[in-house]
Amino acid sequence: MNVRKTSRQRIFVLMSLTFMLTVGNLFAYQFSPLEQVFGPTGAESTKTYTILNDGDDSIAIEISAMFRDQDELGAEINTPATAYFSIVPNKVIVKPQSSQIVRVQYRGPKTVTNELAFRLKAEQIPYSKGKDSTEKGMFNFLYIYTTSLYVSPSKAIENIMVRSIVPTVADDGAETMAITVSNLGNVHQLLVASILEITDSKGNSVTLEGTEALSGFDGMNVLAKKTVTKQVPWPAVLSREPGVTYKSKLTYTSN
Repeated sequence: MNVRKTSRQRIFVLMSLTFMLTVGNLFAYQFSPLEQVFGPTGAESTKTYTILNDGDDSIAIEISAMFRDQDELGAEINTPATAYFSIVPNKVIVKPQSSQIVRVQYRGPKTVTNELAFRLKAEQIPYSKGKDSTEKGMFNFLYIYTTSLYVSPSKAIENIMVRSIVPTVADDGAETMAITVSNLGNVHQLLVASILEITDSKGNSVTLEGTEALSGFDGMNVLAKKTVTKQVPWPAVLSREPGVTYKSKLTYTSN
């Protein structure tokens, strides 16, 4: 496995948009940074974020923290993490062409052996200045920034292992393989530019790389201590006969 750069140097962001039919103009804002790594204690347990309102109207923003978990297929699961963070302010009105600093302090367990993964969400909420702001029949787009937040252990251990490769069949009947990987380390791993070399017990071998050959696998973020299975297209060169076994080698880089 290639040694990746520290997660402090990576930016991973999930931005979603929600739409509401309301009265008003299109508000625009920015929330940054999109990823931060906290320490469990000391100065690194507190970080700041910036809301920049580059629009022409005041906007209302609510900030909240969520746990970030992962199921066996790699889908993200979020639950409230209110008790783990102090967010000041957690609700704010930002005037046009101005900014607001938000102070976030981690208040969870002080001993962290495995990295804790969270999302910090900045959600625009409906805000009206009163009768003077009404304009009939327009859409108001309410933006949600969902950023990455990690609380790191004192020593990072990186270790991704390919658990198994199994011939499978997709719902549409296409031949696929189920690749199961486990993150045995204590920090998340982003599988950027993945290369998977596979050899079957009959002596056939193939090298898979790129988003087409490793659809859904390349670029996947595997959280600490999680096991994830992804289906990718079956390479024709490998045998699918009963009893055939597979050996593999996974390498990846992190930009």
